[in-house]
Parts: sequence; C-alpha cells; structure tokens
Amino acid sequence: MFPIFNNGSCWIKADFHLHTQADKEFRYRGEPDRFISDYVKTLKEAGIGLGVITNHNKFDVDEFKALRRAAGREGIGLLPGVELSVNDGKAGVHTLVVFADAWFINQQQTNHIQSFLTATFAGIDNFENENARSTENIVQTIRSLDRYGRDYFIVFAHVEADNGLWGGMTPGRIKELFENEHVCHRALGFQKVTTRDWRVKILESLGCLYPAELQGCDAKKLEDIGARKVACYLKLGNYSFDAVRFALQDFNNRVRPDMPLVTHSHIRQIAFEGAGSLGGTVVRFSPELNTLIGIRGSGKSSILEGVRYALDIPFGEKASDREYKENLVSNLLKSGGKITVDAICRRGMAYQITRIYGQSPEITVNGQVRDGIALRETILHKPVYFGQKDLSNTGAGFENDLIEKLAGELLIPVREKISHQNAVVIDVLRQLLRLKKTGEELAEWQAKEKDAKFRLSFYTQHGIEEKLERQTIFERDERYISSTNKQATEALDALHEKIDETLAGLKSEQVHLSSHNQLDIDDYRAGYDRLTAHLDTLSTVMADSRQILEELNGKQQAFTQKKHALNDEFAEIERSLAEDLRQAGADKIDPTEFLQLKSGLETAEQKIAGLIRTEAGKEALNQRLKEELSKLGDLWAGEYKEIETVLASVSRADSALKIIPAFANDKKTMLIVLKEAFTGSRLRESTIQAVIDEFSDFGELWLNRDKVSTIVTGSADTFIEHLEKQIETLITWQPRNTYAIEFKGKPLEEHSLGQRASALMLFVLNQQDNDVVIIDQPEDDLDNQTIYDDVIKIIRIMKPKTQFIFATHNANIPVLGDAENVHTCEYERGKIKSTGGGVDAPTVQKQIIAVMEGGREAFERRRAVYGSWLSQS
Repeated sequence: MFPIFNNGSCWIKADFHLHTQADKEFRYRGEPDRFISDYVKTLKEAGIGLGVITNHNKFDVDEFKALRRAAGREGIGLLPGVELSVNDGKAGVHTLVVFADAWFINQQQTNHIQSFLTATFAGIDNFENENARSTENIVQTIRSLDRYGRDYFIVFAHVEADNGLWGGMTPGRIKELFENEHVCHRALGFQKVTTRDWRVKILESLGCLYPAELQGCDAKKLEDIGARKVACYLKLGNYSFDAVRFALQDFNNRVRPDMPLVTHSHIRQIAFEGAGSLGGTVVRFSPELNTLIGIRGSGKSSILEGVRYALDIPFGEKASDREYKENLVSNLLKSGGKITVDAICRRGMAYQITRIYGQSPEITVNGQVRDGIALRETILHKPVYFGQKDLSNTGAGFENDLIEKLAGELLIPVREKISHQNAVVIDVLRQLLRLKKTGEELAEWQAKEKDAKFRLSFYTQHGIEEKLERQTIFERDERYISSTNKQATEALDALHEKIDETLAGLKSEQVHLSSHNQLDIDDYRAGYDRLTAHLDTLSTVMADSRQILEELNGKQQAFTQKKHALNDEFAEIERSLAEDLRQAGADKIDPTEFLQLKSGLETAEQKIAGLIRTEAGKEALNQRLKEELSKLGDLWAGEYKEIETVLASVSRADSALKIIPAFANDKKTMLIVLKEAFTGSRLRESTIQAVIDEFSDFGELWLNRDKVSTIVTGSADTFIEHLEKQIETLITWQPRNTYAIEFKGKPLEEHSLGQRASALMLFVLNQQDNDVVIIDQPEDDLDNQTIYDDVIKIIRIMKPKTQFIFATHNANIPVLGDAENVHTCEYERGKIKSTGGGVDAPTVQKQIIAVMEGGREAFERRRAVYGSWLSQS
C-alpha cells in the first residue's frame, strides 16, 4: 500500500485527462531517456496524486508500465485509459475510457485495449489522430467494450466543446442516452464543466442520472500539467481501478472541486511499547470514521482502552466492568510499558502525548516537554469515551455520568476554584473549632476574678495593700520576667533542635553518580551545596540568639537577687503588719494570703483579657466562615451555569431527547450522607430528614444550627453533638445537581432498553463540540434498522468535522458508514496485531467479508437469498 494511505482513505488530487509522449499531439523537448522521470516530476510538482493516461485512440503498454513504476515510487497512482473519438454527435464525442488492469495484465500478455481500438477503428488509417472517429456510436462502443468481459468506465471529455458530449448533442439526446441502462452504468463522469448555464441545463435534463464532475488538464506538453487552476479531488483508500470507480459512484461524498480542510482536532496514531500484548503495535487513524473489527478477544477493546488511558479520560462513575478495564491496561503494557499518541489540535499544530504505565501523561511539542497544556481541551477538544454497555446501562446515577462525559472538561477551571475554596472553608472552620470552649473558660476566670476581688476587699479595709505595695510590685515583676524568659528559652530550644535535624538531613545526602547524565548531576549538586551552605548561616544566628538569651538569664538572676536582698525587709513588714492586725482583732487576716490573692487576681485578669480578645476573633471568624461559604455557594452556582450552557447547546428544540437540570436538588443523597455521618447516634431517619428539608446544604445548616431545636424536639442536643463531630467532612459536601432525561416527551426509564440505547447513541453522535468520539461496540442493544436509518446517517454527516473511533461487530457501520479506516485486529501468540485501510481497499474488503460476514461463502449465500427475496417482492 502507498504510504499516503497509512491512515486510511484520504483526499487525492486527480487528473483524468493526461497525455504522454506516445500521443502524436504531445510535444516533449527534453532528452528522450529522461521523459519518464521528467513526467513524474511534473505530476508531483503539480500535486497530482492520481492520473489517468488517456492518449488519443492509443495505449502504449510499455510506456504506461514504466510511468506507473516511476510514479509509484513517488506515491502517485496511474490508471490506464484512452481518449476515444466516438462516432457520435456533430463532430464526434471525445470519450475517456478508463480500464481495469485486466485489459493488459493477463496470462496471455494480450493488450486487449489495443485490440479494442483496432476493432472500433476498423478500416480507418492513421486513427491515432485526435480528429479520427471510430466506426461506432456511444451505445455501440459500450457494447463492444462489454464483449471483452473486463471492467471499465467512461468519462465524457471536455463536455462543453464541439467534440464534447454537451456541445455535440441536444439535452434531450443526452437524456435519452443516459436512460440506456448500459450507458448509465458505465458513464461515471463529465470532464471540464465550466459554464453554469450549461450545468443547470444538463442537470434539469438528467436529474439524478447526472454523474460526477471531474477535471483533467488535456496536456499537450509537460508545462500544461497542473497549469489549470480548476481541479478535482477524490477520497481514496487505494489507487486501484475499483477504488476510483467506487469514489465516482459515490461522488456526492467522495468527489470535490477543492481540498477539504480538517478543522477539528484528531488523533493521528497510537503506538504501544512494552512486554504486554500490545507491545510493538502501531494503530493509525483517519480524522474521520475509524472502525476496529475482529473476532471476540482479538484486541479491539484493548486498543480503545489504550487510547482512553493515554488521554487520561476518566471511566465515569457508571462505567461497566471497571475493574476488568483497569486490569486490561496493566496487561496491555506491563511494568514500564508506554503509550505514545500523535495528535493534531484545531489549529493544525502537532503534539505528542506519552504515558508510561502508572505515571501521568507527558506532552511534547516540537521535541520539547511542555507543562500546563490542557490535554483534553487545547490538544484534543473534548474527546468522549463510552465503553461497552455504557450507553445502555441507564441505572441510577447514569445522568450525572453522561453530563460528566459531555461537560467534564469545561468544568475543570471552576472545579479547581471549588477545590481551593473548600480548603479555605475547612481552614476557617478548624480555627473556630479550636476556639470552641473560650466562652466556658471566660466565665470560669471571670468568677475567679470576682472572688479574688471580694476577698481582697477585706485587706483593703485594713490598709494592707498600701503597706505591702512595694512587695506586691516586686512579686508581679518577677513573674513577668520569669514567664517571658521561659517562653524565649523553650522557643529557642525548639528551633535549635529542628534546625540541627534539618541540616543533618540535608548534609547526609549521598553522592549520586550517573552513567549518562553526570554533567547535569554535577551542575545540580553545585546548586544544592550552595543551598546547604546558605542554610548553615542559621547556626550562627542560633549561636548569637543563645548569647542574647544568656544575657537575659543574667538579668533575670540579677532581679531575683535584688528581690531576695529585700526578703528580710519584707518579712519584718509582714511580722509588724500581723501584730497590728492581732491587736486590732483582725488576726484571721493573713498578709501571705493577700499576696497569693493579688497574684491570682493578676493571672485571672490576664486570662480574661486574652479570652475576650479570642471571643472577639471568634465572632470575626464566624463572619468570615459565613462569607467563605457564600463564595463556595457562588462557585457551585457558577459550575451549574456552565452545565446549563452545555445542555442548552445539546438539548436543541428539534431533538427528541432532552436533559432537564435542577440545581443542588439531590436531597436523597444528602440524607444518605448525613445518616452515614450520624451512625450510632440512634437518631430517627425522620428527625434527620426534617432538618435536611429546612436547609439547602450542610454549610447553611451549620451556620443556623441554633434553629435545630425549633425543628426537632427532644433530640436537638444529640443532633448538634453529632453534627459538631462530623462537620469537617460535611461542611464542603456539594449537593448534587439532578438531571431528568426525557425521550419523545417521556422519562428515559419508561422506554425499552433498545429505545434508551438508541436515543443516547443518537444524542452522543449528534454533539457538535466533541472533536473525538470513542465508543466500544456502539451497536450493542441497537437494532439494524436504527443503525441503518439513524446512526449511519448521522455518522456520514458528522465525520468531516468529528473523529469517530469505534470497535464494532456490525458490518453496517464500516461499510454503509463508508469508513475511512478499517482496522482488522488479530490476537496471535500473545500479541495483538492490527492492519488498516479504507473500505475501498481490496485487502480491507476481504477482511470485512471474512470477519464480519462469516466468510465469503456465507456472504455469497446471503446475497443470493436476499436477491431471491427481493425478486419476489
């Protein structure tokens, strides 16, 4: 097969009217021995991929074979033909006859083309002249050609000229001619249609009998080849006669006047490396319809699963056989196995996506690894994947799964924001939970403060505070210096231990040697050593800090000594004060207790001041939590709006299938989540349900938990207790949106399995914004009528702007869908092998008959039976 067809059928520029040196009208000024190479070079420069050699009333076998060999080396296909001057019309009708190879390649080595020419020009001398006419008209010519029992088709040349079909015959005569079954069967094209009025006139005359419009340069010298701006392109998967005829018979889909541009992103090929069953396999894809065929167990699903894994497309929550598919990837690749996907984005830029088993995908652009590129957005625009039974498995949760497949990529940015906001909410909540008991502590310390002040009032009445003022101040100042010095010592010890541990770990890093990358390693190590040297300066900082702390210890000791020096003086004051109190009858008042009460009051005042500050911060945190939860709610709403946008584009007014969304409406799941969180609470489901009915989410419930007692009675305290225990896991739980799918005005679940599968299949295929659609056995649960009437029709309409990759057992999909690439998969000796090509390639046709039709005998038998049935209708 020519390399140009490696990815299956593609568009080829064709010229159906070429002349060569063998034609008496052709002029070549170069060296005779260079004609073949010059001719092929000219074809290549003109961008011609398929040419038909049509010399006037002549076919030179040797020249044609030489040209075909040389052209083949350049990826160009050539077909044999002649420009026949048929004895019809006003001035003869120039007709291009294109022959199958059997006309000149046969066991007898007979040039049947020349035999035909000799017969049709019988009695005419020098008939290789373009003005010479044959002895037969068009109908007679076709009958003569048919008698040779070899295939051919005809194209009417330069139809608007006097010696063309249109210029030489009336529209009525042309219509009469095409109503002849033999002519209509063989006449597959009009060459060189240029005038709109002519086209309209003949179209009105022929209607559906109007064939393909083709082009050809009618070159009389090399310079004429490719000189005309008009051209025609054929979609071909092979340069064979049969492939070209097939294209002309389906000219509405396979013949164009210009080269179609591929504007959607697509996969070019996927290659597998490793010891697994796919190791060494390369599968190339067309940008349009690709079908993988083969018997069960041949590896079709394995290849699709490899594509899914390489592109990191999630399974979806409702995916069937998930465990089997996960194990499948492991068996496909084995440890160290690698998948490489070559892809083209919408702008035509080439990317390479590589994924080693067990690792994340790596993206390469122009040989450079690039980070931050959205694989399923920037490279391949919104690819979707459906495994076996995914479309028919419409149980609970299927709707959310479908939305994820259709809108998941679009939601990534807002979901990243939601994830970040979840973390913010949790952080604020944790700060609040840590401050939970400040109110109780504040009340306790306020009570201690009140008691201390009451008891000190007795001492104040006897003037003790004034008499012990100096001692009281010394005691308070000593406590301040002692507590702050202890705090500084503990902090410095903790830092010192951590720094020593960290630096020891950094310096213990072993020398690393590399047999391939030692220069890179040495360069990295130099930078690493600079980092550790810089961090070493922390040791100096710690040493300086220790010195300062020693100075503080000295100051503390000096103050303590100063206080101790006054101990005798303070003791004398206390003894004198105690004697005065005894004489005054207040001997139960103890100066030592006074000092203890003063110390306790000071501590209480400090604690109260701190707790009041904490309470003020708690209110601010409560307000912040409310604000952060509001932001989270806004992000949830933003996500829903994105989903609504997607659904608005897919649930079109003319669609029989509708998806009706509702925001955060899944109360059933909310109940399940809260019941699981409250396991062991012995709360009734009705109690939990009553609370849930009042709130949209758990964040709102937490902010308004004081209202629970008004909703439920008797168990409100238990509810709040368990809510507080579980709130960290509940507060950012996102209530699920709900989606009701309707088909033809009824809920989807009310339809039969086949109807549901059909509806969803058509829905998925009809999407306008998914560049790549991958489905494993889309025909499962679909009847052949649906496939033929609906699925095939959509595929043929959509495939110019959507890449389809199917694994299938249904021959209707590749054959009637006119697949650009059909891959036959075989499992042999532990390896999966794949060969591909377009449906017009003979090898592919044989494989379709063998694999999908049960073999040639079964195929022929069915054709005979169906023919018998049709003849009776």
